[in-house]
Amino acid sequence: MTDVIVIGGGVIGLSIARELSSSGMETIVLEKNERAGDVTSSRNSGVIHAGIYYPENFLKTKLCVEGNRLIYEYAKEKNINHKKYGKFIIASNKKELSNLEKILTQGKKNNVEISMVENDKVLKNNPGLIFYKALYSPNSGVIDVPEYVTALEGDIQHFGGLISLRTSFLSAKRKDSKFIVACSAEDEFEIDCKFLINCSGLSNESTLANIKSFPKDKIYRNYFAKGHYFKYSGKAPFSNLIYPVSGQHSLGIHVGFDLAGGMRFGPDVEFVKEIDYSFNESLKSKFIESISQYWPDINPSKLHPDYTGIRPKITKPNQTMRDFSIQTFNDHGIKNLINLQGIESPGLTSSLAIGKLIKNLL
Repeated sequence: MTDVIVIGGGVIGLSIARELSSSGMETIVLEKNERAGDVTSSRNSGVIHAGIYYPENFLKTKLCVEGNRLIYEYAKEKNINHKKYGKFIIASNKKELSNLEKILTQGKKNNVEISMVENDKVLKNNPGLIFYKALYSPNSGVIDVPEYVTALEGDIQHFGGLISLRTSFLSAKRKDSKFIVACSAEDEFEIDCKFLINCSGLSNESTLANIKSFPKDKIYRNYFAKGHYFKYSGKAPFSNLIYPVSGQHSLGIHVGFDLAGGMRFGPDVEFVKEIDYSFNESLKSKFIESISQYWPDINPSKLHPDYTGIRPKITKPNQTMRDFSIQTFNDHGIKNLINLQGIESPGLTSSLAIGKLIKNLL
């Protein structure tokens, strides 16, 4: 019998397990892959978001703003490679100015440090950029996700928690004020626990279907939003993150960096039916067309395929953005079960704040 079982060893599951094990709860993380944080967590831009875009009453906003502060503090404490690049959000023409002003208004409602800036300030460190007006977010940055995952794992183990890799969740049922959780590693086995936390990301639907008595109408469908990233060889002309005015499901083909200073572009958004990380190289022309709208000097021969990622959205392709879904007994009627769904961007930034929230809910 253990206190807590966490299903899923991405940055969300690890952050929750870190918080709970540090408070004295015996915690086991079940992760079906060879390594923790090897799926959605490590297949994104690694950007630390400020919390600008989301409605002020969203949980997403509160957790992102708090998480931004916490993740910088944690990265500093643990010597995790990170950099506060700062981000310019650009309107490419006069038509996009009203959208830019809406983003500014929303950012201020969310108590995020953001301002409209003179074009000269943008161009000082980002020569060759073509745009109409820009906003500046100083608290946006990038973190080395594998290093972050390793630090979380180290903390969990330090506090007596266990990360069980290559261990698949099979089913769970509640009996006599505890959960009986069936798992599969080399063999099938069962573990009893007082609390069960589901943050299995892309596998959420099948996980919840195998938790006995979990109401079907509380299971959100996962929509797989695939994104491609291209890297740019040679010296980067830009020093800041550059984001075009955002669309409904995407923050545009934006300029990002790895921690060695290498520049990358992406992600795009394509809704797919299956989890498939293959790279569609024919998208290069679409990327070039999009990027050249704000950087006409791009050299297409220096743009190369990098990697893909898939986000677990609970929002349909033509639907407005949903908030993070964190369900408790009041939502699904199962005592001591917490269910997290739709923890996509800004999930990485929000991860430590989500850990604190779950501890408080328990």
